[in-house]
Amino acid sequence: MEVFGYLEGLAFCSIRPAVALSLVPFAFGDSLGTKLRVPLVLLFAVLPLKVGVPAPLILAALMEALVGLALGLLLGAVFHVASCAGALLDQQGGYSIAAVYDPNFQQESALFETLFTQFAALTFFTGPGLRCVCGFFADAWAICPPGATRVDMTQLFQQISVEHVAAWFTEGVRLAMPLIGLMVMVDLSLGLMSRHVKRLNPFATARTVKAMVISFAAMSCVPVFIDRLFVLFRQSLLLR
Repeated sequence: MEVFGYLEGLAFCSIRPAVALSLVPFAFGDSLGTKLRVPLVLLFAVLPLKVGVPAPLILAALMEALVGLALGLLLGAVFHVASCAGALLDQQGGYSIAAVYDPNFQQESALFETLFTQFAALTFFTGPGLRCVCGFFADAWAICPPGATRVDMTQLFQQISVEHVAAWFTEGVRLAMPLIGLMVMVDLSLGLMSRHVKRLNPFATARTVKAMVISFAAMSCVPVFIDRLFVLFRQSLLLR
């Protein structure tokens, strides 16, 4: 009978991580999302080792879903920051018109937006990022035990809306600014060259040159992007 109690507790504790991970845009739907989310949900649901389910099951399940909603907002922040940085680069480089459909993420986005989102997913699933996320859920279970029916979420939601949102957008701009600066330098250089080379059309040439410069710069800065995204994971997932 104790085995069935552990199974019931595992099923109940899977509500919180399932809701939280459903808000993380590293993969959606029936393509890649299910294969990635199911083992993570089971991993985080095992942490509290709860036996059985609480007596007011419906109320406790609703509270678990609410806590999972707050955790999902914090957990998905880094992905939205990375997507914001990529969208800024696509807008400044004129690549928004080349938006393509990504079947893994099931969304239509431009090139650098997809690339930066995949950088965030890589950070999420590599060693330091995954350890940070495991610690995040362990702190969440310690602060709010499974089955608690009275949890004050006002302070957490106020902290998310007042403090974190502005900081997330700022970090997205900071992440994209070095590459945006390179694009501005390319525009200025081609503008100065067009004064001496009359046949040079800076508006037609700038897009090709910027694509080459930004591609090489992004490839050379991949370790820097991963380190910066890991720092963002560590800062946004602090609950204590």
